Amino acid sequence: MKYFIAIDSGGYKTESILFDQTGKVHAYARGRGANAFDIGVAEASDRIRDAAENMRSRMPEDGEIASVFGSISVAYYYPEIEKRLARQFGKAKCKMDSVVSSVMAAGLGKDDGVCLISGTGSYCCVRQKSAEHRHYIGSSGYMLDTGGSGYVLGQKALIATQRERDGRGPATLLTPILEAEMGETLREHLPVIYAGGRAYISSFAQAVFAARKQGDEVATRIFNEEVDYFAEAMQTAYRIIGHPYRGVLGGGVFRHVSEYAEAVIDRAPEGCHMQLIDTPTLYGGALEALWLAGENDNYDFKSRFLYSYARQAGENTGW
Repeated sequence: MKYFIAIDSGGYKTESILFDQTGKVHAYARGRGANAFDIGVAEASDRIRDAAENMRSRMPEDGEIASVFGSISVAYYYPEIEKRLARQFGKAKCKMDSVVSSVMAAGLGKDDGVCLISGTGSYCCVRQKSAEHRHYIGSSGYMLDTGGSGYVLGQKALIATQRERDGRGPATLLTPILEAEMGETLREHLPVIYAGGRAYISSFAQAVFAARKQGDEVATRIFNEEVDYFAEAMQTAYRIIGHPYRGVLGGGVFRHVSEYAEAVIDRAPEGCHMQLIDTPTLYGGALEALWLAGENDNYDFKSRFLYSYARQAGENTGW
């Protein structure tokens, strides 16, 4: 039987699955993120290689890997990751693509449209068959432009706490929420924050949503600023496409914080239809792996995938 490997890797985590052409998921694993901007291309490549090899090792002896597809942060800039995987898997077709690929496949299939992602980082991508390449709006990493992301939300929460503590900013509920989570003051916690890096800072995004629910003005301002970021991106996408479009939202922040996703959806340009994907991102990766091998999903592929994925992944995903 033919087997396929799909990988989804961002700044926080790397998830991988082994599945067959009927849609049944045979193995699942979750490991550390593999964003080459954060950890370097060598380490990112090692983590992707290890994830793929772990899946292959769990394949039945009479099986054959037909393709390996990965939605990998900043994969566009590091084709050597794909080349290394291709050498590793020999006859199997291998492709490493942007993290938007799986979200688009899951929510849009092969159709044109717009993808927004809010996770550790953020993306806004326009896909048109008439265009030679996808068009990215922002999506250039935390040093330049990752608005609306968990990292920016968490960073702004930390900055607001610092400003209150040193007398420059207003009192905010963010301060007691964050410092209770830290178990010490922000200044005392600085070594842990810097050691944890971008993924750790992203974990503080939840404080913004918690403080906003309690009516905190600073948290509400941060929330609105990041919704504005995605609203501007959607308006820019409208100008690029020139007509109403379908779009899909993905990423851990959108998925786990419904009020944030709904606020962004409400700001879509007139006539555009945006929705949160209703499947795990790896479902889109599975579709891409199938298509890469020249296969098509049959009528019950999705239902079989979702059932078996939930059994394999369990509490790791919430699906």
